[in-house]
Amino acid sequence: MTMVSNVTIASMIGFILYSFLLFAGFILFNKRRTGISIKPLIVGSVGFIVITQVLEKLLHLVVITQFPNYADHPVLFGIYGGLAAGIFEEVGRFILFTWLLKKYLDYKGGLSFGIGWGGIEAVVLALTMTLPNIIFSFMINSGTFDTAMAAQFPSDQISMIKETILSQNAAFYLLGVSERFFALFLQIALSLFVLVAVIKKKKSYLIYAILIHAAIDFPFVFIQTGHFTSLWVLEIYLAVIGILSIFFIKKMKKSLQ
Repeated sequence: MTMVSNVTIASMIGFILYSFLLFAGFILFNKRRTGISIKPLIVGSVGFIVITQVLEKLLHLVVITQFPNYADHPVLFGIYGGLAAGIFEEVGRFILFTWLLKKYLDYKGGLSFGIGWGGIEAVVLALTMTLPNIIFSFMINSGTFDTAMAAQFPSDQISMIKETILSQNAAFYLLGVSERFFALFLQIALSLFVLVAVIKKKKSYLIYAILIHAAIDFPFVFIQTGHFTSLWVLEIYLAVIGILSIFFIKKMKKSLQ
């Protein structure tokens, strides 16, 4: 019987712990360097959950229900996915800054908001994507997976879930470590970009933020639909985006302070 190795399971657990430590680490590091504003941190965290995990996912549910063969059209699906993420997240940031954070429209406020948004993203994605895999892995290793899942999913879907888990070794989750690290810098950079749009009252900047977000997200659809499988290329791409984000954050620190 094919089983999930203990090393892979340990890497899954390690990835979840890392996501919490990453969030806490960014808070503590920046608290010492520039200071952290608690309200923007909380608003950013709660805002991400409500906007992306509730509102945006409701839209995705409707769209995928209406277009079940979306994976056959990666370009169109990529445009839709990128624009949906860009509109929900960037407009969401804009509204939160405008309505709830009028007294925090400075670098520290924008940085705190971005850490809250990107930090909770790391935690939520780790829990929603990796925790079920840990449970499924123990079920596969104990031989109860097929029986337990039979009442909930058709046999072909059960086989697909099982094959996916078995194909994801420890390296897959270790790559996720660098992915979340650089993605957090991107979320901070986008938060500061939208903050500038609010401060300068230029909605054109908001449109730029949406388009930038959509363009960055577009390539991910080819991974999600199975049209591209090189995770190393994806990680290099994210690293480049993350490094550019760091430069942008430093530039914003000078201009906003």
